[in-house]
Amino acid sequence: MRLLWFVSDAIHREALNAALCDAHLNNEERHHRRPKDLLVPPTCDCIEMSIDTLDESLLAAHAEEANTDYLLVREERPKLAVFDMDSTLIQQEVIDQLAAAFGLGDQVSAITEPAMRGELDFIEGYTERLGLLSGLAESELDVVYQRLTLMPGAEILTANLSGAGLRLGIVSGGFSYFADQIGDRLGMDFVLSNTLECRDGRVTGRVIPPIIDGSMKLQTLTTEAHILGIDLVETLAVGDGANDIPMLTASGIGVAHHAKPKVSDAANHRLNHHDLSALSYLVKF
Repeated sequence: MRLLWFVSDAIHREALNAALCDAHLNNEERHHRRPKDLLVPPTCDCIEMSIDTLDESLLAAHAEEANTDYLLVREERPKLAVFDMDSTLIQQEVIDQLAAAFGLGDQVSAITEPAMRGELDFIEGYTERLGLLSGLAESELDVVYQRLTLMPGAEILTANLSGAGLRLGIVSGGFSYFADQIGDRLGMDFVLSNTLECRDGRVTGRVIPPIIDGSMKLQTLTTEAHILGIDLVETLAVGDGANDIPMLTASGIGVAHHAKPKVSDAANHRLNHHDLSALSYLVKF
């Protein structure tokens, strides 16, 4: 196994030392990887180690106490990376932004939050929220897009992954109008999202089927891996909502990024403190 321990403060290094001491591994060789080791510098350093056996609960306890993150991954490096978009690659939930432009922000957000926590059926909640947008002027789509902001570290991460030869994609329950443009900005190789139906210059409150839900995200991950001729263990998936759980649990490295508790519990990896650029250390140049 490879341990990637992210360091941006002296307390993070001290926490790793304490965890390894508790695990009686303090004599193991460590490799200090710095931002300059990568194509585009991440916002943190990384201590990398090869470890045969380890009680991961020790790592988790020390990392949480020091407010840092780590990844404990297999030796295989990812060759495919699949990302959610809303609240993962961008800081907003687009459907909430559209609702706010229509004067229904609070009403739609009240459905979005429990849906992303997995407390509502995704398609049922999605359909209900969409219906509330019926009549929104199509011109508002660009107004909302101009207000979207990338998640910290997103551009650094995708530049490093692409530079290392990974195939990158967005698979989003959001809308293609936004996902396609975000995909272009981040150099994605493919983008799959919902097409928002518009007629006579107005949003109809429907999307053109099929709806991209958790099962479609998983199907896309497995299909893309098959096309590349790789195993799922050689894939990276990143998301934050309940509809991301299927691809996060199937992927070799499924990272819950600042995620809802249900998602964080289900995923095999978490990124709660550092920005997305930390995941750049999964690759080497």
